[in-house]
Amino acid sequence: MDSREFRNTLGHFATGVTVITTTNEGENIGLTANAFSSLSLDPPLILVCIDKQARSIEAFKKDRPFVVNILQQGQEADCWGFAKRGQDKFADADYTLSEDGVPVLHGNLATLECDVDEIFEGGDHYIITGKVKKANYDKEKNPLLFFRGEIRKMKDLAVT
Repeated sequence: MDSREFRNTLGHFATGVTVITTTNEGENIGLTANAFSSLSLDPPLILVCIDKQARSIEAFKKDRPFVVNILQQGQEADCWGFAKRGQDKFADADYTLSEDGVPVLHGNLATLECDVDEIFEGGDHYIITGKVKKANYDKEKNPLLFFRGEIRKMKDLAVT
């Protein structure tokens, strides 16, 4: 199978956009991810897939805390800022620290505070499951979406 055609096909599945944050030896870590899903209600588990080549992958170890920041329509700058490599991703970010000392972005659609539960290999990514300790959301905001390789808003997806 042609990898470009496969990627284009997958791009037809609209997803939400998340920024995954954690810390490693006192350094704030953040990366944009759209490979995120709920996994279980009992116990409360989520999963996120992170590229094996990501510099930040070493920060994800069993029982280490991390946060899933589910982005809303006003957070395009966070989406792109945390998708870049090799710069201080938190320089322009507005955030506070969780009780575990992990950055939580301000203005999220929803936020999940987790501990790494398991890590599995999945091709060129690691599948990280997280046990959710705390969750909250803002029912007044709309999600930031990724569709056909672009950031979209819900109104952009209306079929005409």
